Amino acid sequence: MTRQPPRMGNAPLALLIFYTLFIAFMTLTPQQLDVSPGSPIGRMLEFFASHRWTEWLTYGRVEKLANVAMFVPFGFLLALHLGRRRWWIGWAVGVAFTLLIEGAQVTLLSPTRFGTISDLVTNSIGAGIGAICALILMLLLPREDPEPIDRVVR
Repeated sequence: MTRQPPRMGNAPLALLIFYTLFIAFMTLTPQQLDVSPGSPIGRMLEFFASHRWTEWLTYGRVEKLANVAMFVPFGFLLALHLGRRRWWIGWAVGVAFTLLIEGAQVTLLSPTRFGTISDLVTNSIGAGIGAICALILMLLLPREDPEPIDRVVR
């Protein structure tokens, strides 16, 4: 008798759909986030720069960390939805999705957005981290035994 992973229902898929729409909104709208000195991001960067322990958090580093962080849930939810055997597809689809985003930024949104190799790499790393975290979680969760099958031998 084979053992099957626990059923999580459609929650990972539903969350994935909403999160994919969020990523699309954040990356494919013509306007970029405001990083001027008076904006929330600008104030946060000024705060980081004014403290010895966080002065290394420059705009470039924060942007790269944010790109990684934005794709961790995507890889995690997709791998969780696909299960233990196909977890790696969460990473692969994350790479394909970021290729699509960066391609759209270079071609369709080029006056206001900039597709970069750096974004492609950091987004892919984030999707990979998420997919690996989902795999670890699925390996740690106990598997449910399938319902017993009554077999009648005639």
